Amino acid sequence: MAKKNLTQNNKPKRLQQLVAGNISELRKKKKILQKDLALRLGITHKDFSFIENGHIDIQLSMLEMIAGVLKVPVSALVTPLKTDAEAENYFLEKAKLLYLLDKEPRDILLRLVDILISNESCFSTG
Repeated sequence: MAKKNLTQNNKPKRLQQLVAGNISELRKKKKILQKDLALRLGITHKDFSFIENGHIDIQLSMLEMIAGVLKVPVSALVTPLKTDAEAENYFLEKAKLLYLLDKEPRDILLRLVDILISNESCFSTG
C-alpha cells in the first residue's frame, strides 16, 4: 500500500483539535490500535499519531478514509461528541416520546430496537 504524504504544522487549530479528539475517542471505543488504523489508512503510525494530536491538517479525502475505517459518518468526526450524560438525557427524551406513541407503532419500534440489539455484532469492527 502506498504511503500518503502528510504535512505537520506547529499549532493545532480548533477544528483540527475537535476532529483529532473525535478520531481518538471513536478509535478507542472501537478498540482499534493507532498502528492498526494507520496501516489500514496507508500512513505511518507516526503520521497517525500527529493526526490524533491535531498536528496535521488532514485533507477531506483522508477524513473520509478514517470515517470509513471507523465505520462512522464523516459528520461524527467533525461535530462534538455527546458526553455520557448528554447521551443519557437524549435517550431518556426519546424514550418519553416513544411512550407517548400509540401502542401499535410503539411496539413496532421496540421490536426494531430489539432486532438491532440482537444483531449488534453487525456493527462491531471485529
